Amino acid sequence: WQFCTSNELEYLVGRVWIGFWLILIVLVMVAFEGSFLVRFVSRFTQEIFAFLISLIFIYETFSKLAKVSRVAPANGTRTTAKVTGQPNTALLSLVLMAGTFFIAFFLRKFKNSRFFPGRIRRLIGDFGVPIAILVMVLVDYSIQDTYTQKLSVPSGFSVTAPDKRGWVINPLGERSDFPVWMMVASGLPAVLVFILIFMETQITT
Repeated sequence: WQFCTSNELEYLVGRVWIGFWLILIVLVMVAFEGSFLVRFVSRFTQEIFAFLISLIFIYETFSKLAKVSRVAPANGTRTTAKVTGQPNTALLSLVLMAGTFFIAFFLRKFKNSRFFPGRIRRLIGDFGVPIAILVMVLVDYSIQDTYTQKLSVPSGFSVTAPDKRGWVINPLGERSDFPVWMMVASGLPAVLVFILIFMETQITT
């Protein structure tokens, strides 16, 4: 997204070309039975892959919190004629993030505790992350006087932003001609996406 925005390229059109390249790569790998490459993947490779994925999620979490803190800072020094109480959006976002993490973390550890039968403990431990997300979403929903960013969901069965685009994306460009060099260069992120899918499916199965 940042690359397309900085180079004045249409992001969704680029995603379309990445999808085209990804289909081609997958067809070639299936035709030549490329799944044999999994024998070169060791446990060490699996741990590195899991570490990188975790690192990306951790970075994105704190990056989003930093952005929220800049938009809604904890302390303000501006003076106005009319002063009203403003709830702290940044603080609530931090509480929701930390609450989700700790609930999921301790529910994961709950699997090895002595409470409840083993089957129930395993069930709670396996669904610790969805339970944590659901609990903190309900907490956020119950706090009505503090603004937090929500997903923009259209009413009915529609695309995310019906005023901006339709169901079909023109691969040659929506608002302007999509450059040919970018059509070819989209093969590089397609290779990275394929590696991600290949590693995820072959390692976890």
